[in-house]
Formats: sequence, structure tokens, C-alpha cells
Amino acid sequence: MWHRKATDLFLLAILLLAAPAAVAADLAGSTRWSGEVKLTEPVNVPPGATLTIMAGTRVVAQSPEAFITVAGKLLVEGTPAAPVVFDTPAGWRGLQFVEGETGSHIRHARFARAASAISTIATDFTVANTEFHGCEFAIKLEREANPVIENSWFVDNGIGIANEMKSGPSIRNNRFSGHTKAAILASHASRGPITGNRFVENQQGIALIQRYEGLLADNQFSANETAIFCNQTQNTPRIERNRFEDNRVAVMNVSFAYPVIVNNQFLNNGTALHNDQYGSPLVEHNLFRGNGKALYNYRKSNPQVRLNRFESNELALYCDFSSYPEVKQNNFIGNAMGLKLGIYQSADWEKRSGSKALMQREASARQSQNPLLAKVPTEFNDLVDVSGNWWGKETALLAAAGEKGNVAIFHDRHDQPEVSYEKEGYGPGSYRLDRIQFAPWLNEAVPGAGPADKP
Repeated sequence: MWHRKATDLFLLAILLLAAPAAVAADLAGSTRWSGEVKLTEPVNVPPGATLTIMAGTRVVAQSPEAFITVAGKLLVEGTPAAPVVFDTPAGWRGLQFVEGETGSHIRHARFARAASAISTIATDFTVANTEFHGCEFAIKLEREANPVIENSWFVDNGIGIANEMKSGPSIRNNRFSGHTKAAILASHASRGPITGNRFVENQQGIALIQRYEGLLADNQFSANETAIFCNQTQNTPRIERNRFEDNRVAVMNVSFAYPVIVNNQFLNNGTALHNDQYGSPLVEHNLFRGNGKALYNYRKSNPQVRLNRFESNELALYCDFSSYPEVKQNNFIGNAMGLKLGIYQSADWEKRSGSKALMQREASARQSQNPLLAKVPTEFNDLVDVSGNWWGKETALLAAAGEKGNVAIFHDRHDQPEVSYEKEGYGPGSYRLDRIQFAPWLNEAVPGAGPADKP
């Protein structure tokens, strides 16, 4: 009898050791988790407390509400061979830092299917070598948070990193793929460098809403629907030394977005730069090669385009709806078409009918209070000036046509003298299309055009 009881007690001890540990709702002092830890309710790490999750630990949440709030310190100590795995149901509310202490870090962890795997208010920490799969938000910076996020993998999330309300993370050397909304979304006076990352097959790689004081440098963007989207960013950010390849649109600038775009490579994109609604960036020292459209300008977009190399694009420049870029000291080499004017590129229409009233009606319908509308141009010349550039072998065509001749690589009023917008409701009658001024041209290549530094 004694022997049987001793055996039963021994087996019970083994079962207790093997069972996942349940944890208290409120932690105090220093707490260590290892093995398998079961969360049945929310866990709180208050100020002064430290939770350390050891390498190889599996944290099992029983419900989406079994989340972890951190006002103290959290140390997730995974390793490459023994990551910390958060085994959680869909919609799990994740790790929530709320004005936590400095010094928290998350290393070699795995998250999946969370509503927000990590969210934070006014807390700085480090996330490194961590994987996020299938989350609605992988990391959500709700307010005034400045974490370092590096060497991590973001796969098939809705949004990888939401950077909001004056947050300023350093986002470096990560890989983002398959995001259905945006790999990185930034708004509300957020900022911070985004460097050395790779963005592959995302709906949007980086989406910036309003000003973004930060450097976007040394990243690679491949096969994204839109690699970088800038909306009302004004003269931010600086986009430098990036490589854009096989994206549908590499950089889109809309609604008074005029970032600095310098020393990048744009290769085989559907459209390299798409400017719309006063999107007027500074475009300098870039390489545009093999794109469908290298530089597309629409609705009063007037970029400054200097010292770039346009090579083997189907269309180097497109201008429509009163767009008048400044294009000087560039090398155009082997493009199927140099510059095409769209059917709404007509200073004659602007003078006789004009877009100002249309713009005011649209703004009123949207109840727009944008103060930048006061900067909208209202006077237009009837020419798009691309003089002072080198056109490679096509320079012989320019010389043969003369200063005001018709050249095959240009499409303007020589090819389509008049346009009509009566069907579109833009006024009756016909209007003259603008013309292209290409003389005087350069007879030799511009030295130093193209990227000064390779991405």
C-alpha cells in the first residue's frame, strides 16, 4: 500500500512539473518565466517590477484579453536557437507598454495573429531579431514612443509598424513583405530614420501622412504596389540612396508633397515618380532606367528635376493638367519617348476657363481647410521648358528639326494642335495644347548626372 501511494505521488509530481504555469495578475519585484506559461487573464508589470522571459519560453494566452501591460520593465531573452514564442489566439491584444521604464527589450521572439502584437505609449525599448506574422498591427506606436526596431521580420500583417502622435522610432535593417495596407504607416507629427530595410510585395511600403522629419535611406523596394506614398508631407522627408525595382509605383507624391529625392536608383518600375495635386519634389542625382514612365506630373505638379540620368525608359517625362516642371542639366539616353503632354496640358484653357473655380468647388465639397491651397499657381505659360539638357543620340533629331520644329521624341501641339473638354464639363470650345521648348540643348553629356552614391 505504501509503495503504491509513493508511486502515485511521484507521478503526480511529474504531471505538475510538466503542466504550464499559471501566473498572477499583478507581478511584483523580479519575475522570471520559463518553460510554458499560461495566461488566463491580463497580467500587469507595474512600475518598479521587472518581468524576464527566458529563452525557449512559450507564452500561451487563453483568450485575446489575456494581454500583458508593462509600466515597469520587460526583458524578452530569446536566442536564435531558442526563441520566445507567444502562442496566442487571433485578435490577441499583445504587449502593451504604458509610460514604462526605460531599458525594456524584446529579442528573438515570435508573434502571430495579434490585434497589436506590441503597442506603446511614451515608452522607449528595443525590438530585435523578432518575427511578426499575420497581425492586424505588428507594432503600434500610439504616442511619443522612440523605440529601436531592428533586424526583424514582418510578414503578411495588415500594418507592420504604425508610427503615430509624435513618435520617433529608429527602424533599421528589417524585412517587410506581404502587408495588405502598409509596411510602415506614419502620421501626426511622427518622425525618425528608416534605413537599411527591405520591402517586398506590400500594398504600400512606407505611407507618410503629413510632415515626416526623417531620413529614408539605403532601403530596397521590390514588387510593391506603391513603394513610398507621401501625402501633404510638404518638403519632407529626405529620400536618399534607395533602390526601387519592379514596383508598380516607386514614389507617389500627392497634395503638396515635395520631398527631397536624391541619389536613388529607379529600375523597371511601372511608374518611378508619380506626382499629383501639387506634388512637386526636388529630384536630383537619380538614375531612372527601364521604367514605363520615369516622371509623371499631373494637376499642377512642378518638380525641380536636375542632374539625373534617364535611360531606356518607355516615357521619360509626362506633364498634364497644368504641370510645369523645371528640368535642367539632365542626361536623356535611349528613351522611347522623351516628353509627352497630356490632353489637359493647356495654358489656353487655364486662361479662358481656368481650373481655379473647379478647385474651389472641389475644396468646398470636401470641406477642405488646407492652408496650402493659397499657394496654388493661377498664371501659366503655354510651354513646358526642357531646354538645357542632353538627349544622347536623339540630339541629332533636335538639330535637324531646328528650334521650333517637330521632334519624334516629343508630343505637344505639333502633334495635337487643339483639345476639347466639353464632354468632361470643363467648358465649351477648343483649346490649344501647350508646346515643348527644347532649345537650346546641350551637345554633350552633363558630367556628374546620376547617383553620386550607389544605393
